[in-house]
Amino acid sequence: MTCRQGRKRRWILLGACCLTASCVAALLWFGWNKLNPPRFHGNADLMRNLRQTPLLNIDSLPSPIAEWPQWRGPYRDGTSSESGLLTDWPPTGPPMLWEKMLGRGFSTPVVAGGRVYTMDQEKSPEDIDGSAKETTYEAVICWEAATGRELWKFRYLGGYEERMGSGPRSTPSVDGDYVYAVGPIGIFHCLRADTGQMVWRHDLLEEFHAKAPQYGVSFSPLVENDLVYVAPGGPNGGSVAAFHKRSGVLAWRALDDPMGYSSPLMTTAAGVRQLLVFTNDALVSLSPSDGATYWRFAWETTGGFNIATPIAFDDYVFISSAYGKGCALLEISRNADGSLGARSVYEHNRMRNYFASSVRYREQIYGFDNSDLTCMDVRTGDALWRLRPDRGFKKGSLLIADGYLIVLDESGKLALAEAAPDGYRQRASFQVSQNKCWTVPVLAGGRLYIRDESRLRCFDLRR
Repeated sequence: MTCRQGRKRRWILLGACCLTASCVAALLWFGWNKLNPPRFHGNADLMRNLRQTPLLNIDSLPSPIAEWPQWRGPYRDGTSSESGLLTDWPPTGPPMLWEKMLGRGFSTPVVAGGRVYTMDQEKSPEDIDGSAKETTYEAVICWEAATGRELWKFRYLGGYEERMGSGPRSTPSVDGDYVYAVGPIGIFHCLRADTGQMVWRHDLLEEFHAKAPQYGVSFSPLVENDLVYVAPGGPNGGSVAAFHKRSGVLAWRALDDPMGYSSPLMTTAAGVRQLLVFTNDALVSLSPSDGATYWRFAWETTGGFNIATPIAFDDYVFISSAYGKGCALLEISRNADGSLGARSVYEHNRMRNYFASSVRYREQIYGFDNSDLTCMDVRTGDALWRLRPDRGFKKGSLLIADGYLIVLDESGKLALAEAAPDGYRQRASFQVSQNKCWTVPVLAGGRLYIRDESRLRCFDLRR
């Protein structure tokens, strides 16, 4: 056999293997959906109200915010108000401004005041009694946004090892001159944003007698007004807590729920400011000032895996969970006695967010229904289109900016597509990484930040 014939046979074999893999994936997809047909339940009166209600959109917000100071962005909803972005990418992707090697972890970068912050886990060799041993640290790191120059690193003893992925999973929050960060074993710090100097510290699991979640402490702290909100997940009123953000003194504690993996958020619904906490078996609304419960909506999943952050808009909240569950849209209103309540507008066993949260843009919700990138009509709950894994992405995450979806799947494929209800139209894509990508993309000041398990890259999306 000649060398040319050998190469030809290898190419034929490779093509056959790819075709077989695609066929198997398609069969599994069709088989799963046949065994799990769509199930939808809606409240006719509430759906009629929804159809007649104008919805606030990112387009109507007053001015663009060029920072990304907390989990899921300025509004904690995965949307950016920036515009004029570069949409024609070469095959190698948009220009890369800088990259930095990182330790393990899934903490997303945050950007404020010209600085970038994130967390990782590092190991350092130390000489202890004449023998070399590795010491594990968790770290909060700060770089200059324009150049990637490291400004400071705050390290403390601690570490979290897990076969699915080690290191920090929560995202810091920047509030003015301070950074708030919590690690996977519940160590909670307030640091100076300019120097990394520690201001105060709490061990949440110890102080609130909480059991460590199976996959590590994952919520991202939320700062509003004078308080910073956390979710230790402890019993006897230790599930949710608020600290005075400058002193670190406990302001209040509430609930007995074990914590899921979601992050708290604020919303104003039915005219009332509310703190929403997605525990491992319910979505709960609390008073931000004292932790009193406004309402509770039961939402149980296998293993308590409520991971995705809810989407709150107007008087509505959208929640989603994978592991055989689905999604629900809730309407928040006042009861006859004046108290607040949440009623289900509709529930669907589709749009099952696995590890990443959906985003809302105009009249649609975009997200991953397990492995299918899906567009859903927010008013009806209907899936307008879906992209099967063999035609698009593996499980992934996304954000919305300038009318586009920026999508990153777990295999490292990064894509730009129009956020349109009539079909998926991709404008650009490239392979940004060969490593696992479970960290949500971040956009701030025209710079796109992509993190995998070993490095952080900064790309220029300015025209």
